[in-house]
Amino acid sequence: MKPPDQVPEGLSIVEYQRLVALYTLMGRTRQATRALAYLSRLKSGDQASEEELKMVGAGTKFAESLMKLLKSVAEADQDGEARQSGEHQSKQDNSEQAQLDQDQTGQARSGQAFEDPIYSMKEQLMSIGLSAAEADEYLEKLKEALRDMSRPDPPPREVPQDLSAREYWDLALRYKQVGWTEQARDALTLAIELDGDGKFGRKAMCFLRSKIPRFPVPLMAEQLNIQGYNQMLTNEEEARRTFESLVEQYPDFEWPYGNLGSLLIKEGDLSQAEAILVKAVTINPYYINAWLHLSRVYAIESRFAEADDCLDRVLAIDPSDPNWKGIRELVDQLKFDKFN
Repeated sequence: MKPPDQVPEGLSIVEYQRLVALYTLMGRTRQATRALAYLSRLKSGDQASEEELKMVGAGTKFAESLMKLLKSVAEADQDGEARQSGEHQSKQDNSEQAQLDQDQTGQARSGQAFEDPIYSMKEQLMSIGLSAAEADEYLEKLKEALRDMSRPDPPPREVPQDLSAREYWDLALRYKQVGWTEQARDALTLAIELDGDGKFGRKAMCFLRSKIPRFPVPLMAEQLNIQGYNQMLTNEEEARRTFESLVEQYPDFEWPYGNLGSLLIKEGDLSQAEAILVKAVTINPYYINAWLHLSRVYAIESRFAEADDCLDRVLAIDPSDPNWKGIRELVDQLKFDKFN
């Protein structure tokens, strides 16, 4: 069952604990942090009963792990690594600088939109036990990480020859980071050819299947997908139109389906989100982000067996994926609250 749009007052510890999980799964960061603030006050005050405190202790340690869980859900949304950067340029030399200027302007706008909610978290960070200095340090590190993401050193435009499997693997990651997925595809393919069942061959195969579009797509489609992701930070209605247009124009490009599904979850349109995400995993059964988003839909609807199945699929595709664990904790917490 979907949570209310506004966080209610006067609930119990267990009810707020459940709301934190639901809001986090929906990507509603502000409501999740507000519910967490209410939860923290209850846990530290006389209002909490012995029985409620026991239930909190038996479940996931939300006060200590909320930031990790929020990060897990947020990272699951990030299809197109160059989402806020100016590196994803046209292959046409005569328009390269103009495209770069346009993308950098978009970066400044979306960066500012993202900064304010980061700083609004300071009070919530302090409410879960961090000092003011620790909260400031955390936020500064987060800001620096975002800045670093927007300034990667560009890799060579043409994939070099005569590299080792490991070098091709490292190069593929750099290509993916700046949004050059076709160069990344080529570098990964070369790593697989050189290393086969070796360490870097296996890693390259996993990454190629799960982090690169299954079918080659035009550069413009990738740029529009990045534009849509940036719009999600400032204008969700525009973002939705962008992703819907991409789905119509490039029906075999799975990333816009994943981003649209995530946006629909945040809006509370779970049935439509499910349909879009099922289509995404039909296009590419190895598309990890879509499986993660589907698990969120099913968990919010208390369809826990289906949520677990989605997370098991992610684990089978890539056991090293960093995002499934935090979502699994949220799903397990909702199970615990429902059946205890």
